Amino acid sequence: MQNRHVTLLARVVRHSLPLYIGAGGIATVSHYAVTTAAVEAAHVRPILASIAGFSVGTVVKYWLNYSVAFRGSSRHSVASPRFAIALAILFVLNAVIFAVLNEELKVHYLVAQVVTTIILIGPGYWLHRQWVFRRVER
Repeated sequence: MQNRHVTLLARVVRHSLPLYIGAGGIATVSHYAVTTAAVEAAHVRPILASIAGFSVGTVVKYWLNYSVAFRGSSRHSVASPRFAIALAILFVLNAVIFAVLNEELKVHYLVAQVVTTIILIGPGYWLHRQWVFRRVER
């Protein structure tokens, strides 16, 4: 019985993890584009630019995760508030990690953002798979 569950879990992760990372990649490109444009063209403080970029990336990420990576079957009225809570958690983590790297350790803002993004892949996948877009068997 346990082997069957492990096999099923491995199959689900093999399918959804690459799609989650791909959706995250597309969302990250939009995040970085906004962050870079805000810093370089509008001379916005890097932490504020990162927050703006994160916000744009989340809209892209919700749509791709719901429709592609996890093939959401729950109503948006259930998934979107959960996504907002997960987003709030990841938003705070993004800001804290980025601030420590960029403002305290003086890491260049783009390097700090790449490191922050990589650190947040694992917790983000777990939150989205296990709670936000979790399939409920009926």
